[in-house]
Amino acid sequence: MAKKNMRQEIIIDMDEFIVTYAATLLDPNENLSKLVYDTAKEDITKWDDLFHDQGFGRKNKFLNIGRGYLRDALNLDAEEAEKQGDQLAQEAIEYLGKHTDFFENWRTD
Repeated sequence: MAKKNMRQEIIIDMDEFIVTYAATLLDPNENLSKLVYDTAKEDITKWDDLFHDQGFGRKNKFLNIGRGYLRDALNLDAEEAEKQGDQLAQEAIEYLGKHTDFFENWRTD
């Protein structure tokens, strides 16, 4: 049970980091949680165009957070963490999509 809770916590962290990052680059008056989700729901690499950052946000503000968790908590090597990190990223995007109101309220409060 603890690992499931820890996994959910890292998913929330990943989503918080990417929404916060979006607020530094985009109009903070928009619903950025929904915009970030809508942009990535089909293809996460679309964030690169949204943020105009050559993948910095996607890699450093989202994927690396999840991969670091996988390496540290599950003692995975870098290669396996990268593979499982892609699945974790998809879970985080899906979670964001189901909770855009929560993340937007969190961001703006």
